Amino acid sequence: MYRFPTRHPPLQRLLIYARVPEVGLVKTRLARDLGDERTLEVYHSMLSDLLSTVGVSNDELQVEVLWTGSEAVRGEQLKRHFPGLSISMQTGNDLGQRLSIAFAERLFFHGTEKVIAIGVDDPSLTRRGVELAFRLLDSCEWTLGPASDGGYYLIGCRARAFRSEVFEDIEWGSSTVLTLTTAKIRAGGGTLALLPEHRDIDELSDLKALSESIPEHARLLRQTIEGWGWIT
Repeated sequence: MYRFPTRHPPLQRLLIYARVPEVGLVKTRLARDLGDERTLEVYHSMLSDLLSTVGVSNDELQVEVLWTGSEAVRGEQLKRHFPGLSISMQTGNDLGQRLSIAFAERLFFHGTEKVIAIGVDDPSLTRRGVELAFRLLDSCEWTLGPASDGGYYLIGCRARAFRSEVFEDIEWGSSTVLTLTTAKIRAGGGTLALLPEHRDIDELSDLKALSESIPEHARLLRQTIEGWGWIT
């Protein structure tokens, strides 16, 4: 009798936390100055650029989008915005719970050895940067990518090092996120590797600063900003 070969899932998992692009529901701090319509253009461009540069799953790495959105979101929108990718809905009351629940499920129930989570706020992030973070987890238990506003654009850990307390009692969106997270990791005896600091796009000043040096791979974002006459 013919036996089908058993295929084990990759031991590394990249989780991309993303909102479904909906007007008035993305990057609200940026929208205060830029307006809802233009902010939606920016977010959609950043999301598309990130998914393109991060790429798809292979035998070593599973790429998965954890999405959230309004009750109006339907399956056809998910397929359009996250084509060809594994998708799951975010679960939890705040970002800390959403991270903790997702990490625990992948590490303990899916048999994943390393999990890294990123968002859609950093146009400079690439597949190469993600792979570097996974390599750092060969020698350290945790890795963080510091953001210039005091948060982080990437967090990852190995299975045996995971502790839900790392994601608890954090004032998300504040300038203390990185400091508190680092302290919690070290208080539990965890080893930590830091990646280079990047600048998230949260405010209009962030976007204008980026417009002077947009990464080559951020093609749609460049086209969007050029269309506004910000780049000549």
